[in-house]
Amino acid sequence: MIPLERASQRRSRSAAMSGKMTDLKALAAVFLWKSGHFDTLDISDVLGVGEDAVCRTLAAARHIERVGQ
Repeated sequence: MIPLERASQRRSRSAAMSGKMTDLKALAAVFLWKSGHFDTLDISDVLGVGEDAVCRTLAAARHIERVGQ
């Protein structure tokens, strides 16, 4: 096992390390994405969450939009 101080920065942003987003951050992610000016990496950097969490949030928002709930 790698000690925390020697952990890979790249792996710290992986799906295994990314936690849940708050409702407010999820709403902000969708709003920023819909503006068309930001990509998922920009949004994840601004909100301080993993890019995979942003991608999952956007996928869920698209699903809700399609289903109409």
